[in-house]
Amino acid sequence: MHRISLLLRKISTLLLFAYFSAGALTLGVAVYAIARLFIRDIRGRALFIRRCTSKGFRSINAAARLLRVYRVSLEGAVPSASEVRNTVIIANHPTLIDYMILTSLLPENTTCVVSGRLMSGFMRHIISHMLYISNDLPLEDWSSLISPEDAILIFPEGTRSSHHGWRIKFRRGASNLALRLGRDIIPLRIECSERNYLGSGFLNLDVPERVPVISFSFGERISVSGYLGGGTPVTLAARNLTADLEERYAAWLGTERDGAGGKAEAPAGAEGSSGERQ
Repeated sequence: MHRISLLLRKISTLLLFAYFSAGALTLGVAVYAIARLFIRDIRGRALFIRRCTSKGFRSINAAARLLRVYRVSLEGAVPSASEVRNTVIIANHPTLIDYMILTSLLPENTTCVVSGRLMSGFMRHIISHMLYISNDLPLEDWSSLISPEDAILIFPEGTRSSHHGWRIKFRRGASNLALRLGRDIIPLRIECSERNYLGSGFLNLDVPERVPVISFSFGERISVSGYLGGGTPVTLAARNLTADLEERYAAWLGTERDGAGGKAEAPAGAEGSSGERQ
């Protein structure tokens, strides 16, 4: 009976992948074409594509629950469009489908930082018209590309991780971005009940014993203004902010933080300078 249950869930995973692929093709061709033809306003077009993407991902999550592939659990409320406006939303990144689920949950005024590799294929057309930002661009250029109405979603680990015994290590890019643009941070915790589920390889038929539950929980908004007080250089402020975020997530996830990059004191007479992008 147990083997039959696992087999059925493998078949369900294949069905869900087929549904996802068909939806991606529809979004990539039909929705994109409609947006290009009938919506001239650049931001209006971006919001339309984001809205359609969100609804499509919502339907995939519903199908996943029905087919017992995975379940989404939301602890507390999702911030509204006005609450996320002009913020940086950061999250840990345990599974390949974190972005897909988040897009189905977050308001449409949320843009995303994406890998530069995605900007070289067909998807670059959709991504660029959603007004997403490539991480290959210099940080100094981002302020001119991002609307103050938008929140920015970023995964500061820079790669997928598992919270089971993982040492939290964030890159400083998210902190640099928040400090340079003067945006508060909204932390988001993501946890998966099954270790290493979809850690790599989207079409993974090695289904776990139990149906994975992927949980999302938003924390309190973090003001970044205090990190730049007293003429603290942006590089130093970013380091200290990153260390605080690592400690927060380590406590949140019940893990350890990588202590290699702790807080540092500003040298006497230090003045603001351009920060490194990591």
